[in-house]
Amino acid sequence: MTYRICRASSKHLGDINRLIEATKIGDHPLEKLPGPFWFVRQDGQIVGIMGGEFIEGQGIYIGLYLAVDPAYRKRGIGMALFAHALEHARGCGARTFAFLTMYYLFNRFKRRGFKTSPRQLLPEALRNHWMFVTKRYMKCAAMIKQD
Repeated sequence: MTYRICRASSKHLGDINRLIEATKIGDHPLEKLPGPFWFVRQDGQIVGIMGGEFIEGQGIYIGLYLAVDPAYRKRGIGMALFAHALEHARGCGARTFAFLTMYYLFNRFKRRGFKTSPRQLLPEALRNHWMFVTKRYMKCAAMIKQD
């Protein structure tokens, strides 16, 4: 199924924070978008979000937030948002893509060309990024793809 993916702005922060909280992927609400964000709307509400940030001058895009409302999962919304974010990042010059995920999910990203990586083997800009050093996220698998 194809989804209409829309670019999010600060006016969508309430819905973005609702999904971040509902899916337990963040410690606190976002006060602003850290980088480009997108969403999918179904049945009049935002049901999926994807957002990340670029490490300027490094050609690196980090996927920070990917969340789909539990009632709308297993419909391809998350992977559609993920693919859209990667294409946007490529268009902006990114050649390295990285994110964290729970170990039980990493095979779906391996099928898309990502590899797990020990944090000490990541490029320095990633090794030192808050997402990869925060204690809460140490139980997550670091995934990376370099084009």
